[in-house]
Amino acid sequence: MFRSNPISQPTEELTHRQFLTAAGLFEGALLVAAFAGGWLTGVNPTASLSWGTTDVLLGLLACIPMLLMLAVSMLSRSAGMDQIRRFLRDTVGVYLVHCTWLDLLLLAVLAGVCEEVFFRGFLYSWIQLWNPVLAVMLSNLLFAVAHAVTPLYALLAGFLGLYLTALISIDATPNLLIPIIAHALYDLIAFGVVIHDYRKHLTETHDTPDSGTDA
Repeated sequence: MFRSNPISQPTEELTHRQFLTAAGLFEGALLVAAFAGGWLTGVNPTASLSWGTTDVLLGLLACIPMLLMLAVSMLSRSAGMDQIRRFLRDTVGVYLVHCTWLDLLLLAVLAGVCEEVFFRGFLYSWIQLWNPVLAVMLSNLLFAVAHAVTPLYALLAGFLGLYLTALISIDATPNLLIPIIAHALYDLIAFGVVIHDYRKHLTETHDTPDSGTDA
C-alpha cells in the first residue's frame, strides 16, 4: 500500500481524511449534476453504460495511449511540464502520500465513473442531440476547464477528453464503460507517479521523516 510515516508539510491545509472527503464530494457533485441534468433534459447519462468482458478489455487497452502521454509528460524537461509536476507534487502529492492502495483505488474509480458519466454520459450526449461537433468541442472544453490547474494542464486534459470522447463517438454501439475504465486506470497510475515524484523530491531535498529536519 502507499503509506508513509506521518509527515506534517507546510503546504498541507487539510488533513488526509478531509482531502479524501473533499475529493469525494467534488466527484459526487458531478454525478448528481449528471443525473439532475438528465432528469431535466430527458437524457439518461448511463444509457450507453453496460457491462461486458470485451468492453472491459477495450477499456484497459484504451488506457495505453494515455499512459504513453503521461510518460512523455513526466520525462519532459519543459518549463510548462515542470510547473505541472511541481503543482501536483506540492498540492496533491502531500495528501496522496498518506493514502493506502484502497484510498487511491476509490479515488480513481470515483473520478472515472463520476467524470465520465457527467462529461460523456450526460453533457456530450445532450449537446449531441443538436450538433455532434459542438458536443465534442463544448463537453471537452468544459472538461479542460475543470482541470485547469495550469494552462498547459488544461490543454493536456482537453486532449485526453477528446480521446475519451472518441472512444464512444466512433463506436456504432458505444459503451460508456470503456472510457470509465480507461480514465480510472489512468488516474490510479498517475496517482502512483505523483507519489513517486513527491517522495523523490523529499529525498533530494533531505526532507524525509528520518532526516531529523522539520518539514
